[in-house]
Amino acid sequence: MEAITTAMDTTLDIIESETGFLVGGEYGGNAVEVARTDSGLQCQCFIAQVSHDDCEHIRAVREYIASVPLSLERPMLSQADADYYLSKLGELDTTIAANMESAEEQVKRIKLWLEVETGKIQQKKNYYLLALDNWMHMNEFSTKQLVAGTLKVRSQQPEIKINDEAKVLMDERFVRIVPEKRALDKTALRKYCMDTGEEIPGIEIILKPHKFCYKLNGGV
Repeated sequence: MEAITTAMDTTLDIIESETGFLVGGEYGGNAVEVARTDSGLQCQCFIAQVSHDDCEHIRAVREYIASVPLSLERPMLSQADADYYLSKLGELDTTIAANMESAEEQVKRIKLWLEVETGKIQQKKNYYLLALDNWMHMNEFSTKQLVAGTLKVRSQQPEIKINDEAKVLMDERFVRIVPEKRALDKTALRKYCMDTGEEIPGIEIILKPHKFCYKLNGGV
């Protein structure tokens, strides 16, 4: 953290650091930073941005430097000054908290907007996906390369859902012995169901629709 020195004025309060000066407004108004740059002093206030002349903050800094040119000669903080600066820190912390709260609310609104807009776009995409999926099946294509990209249709394995594990364990064909424990041999169970199509007690075979996907060529 940079060391700072200060000088109190009847109208403008100036705090100095290695990178510049914080110039307070009259009667405790908002402070403005005047930065040290290779090209000289630069202020962030509106007047400094639109005028070629020095603003009141830069003039105050120049007078401050001229009056106490050496940092060792510049006055130390009084307790009253320290208490005032502490109160300004409190004001800035309150502003940061308010900004954070505002930003979080804006993020929620943006996420909601994105969710709604994405839903609308996805609804439109579904029409194209369904049309292309149907076209692939009508022509019995599994893979088709087009100018804009590639379409693919892949079958998916049915899902074996275990509804009653104890009942399935009664069938020794689908039991494997884990040290000191009987456990389902799901690999054997899947193979048997796929080979025979039989739905044994305690399970449910869930057929999955084929999987349709697409890949666009670059630049499309």
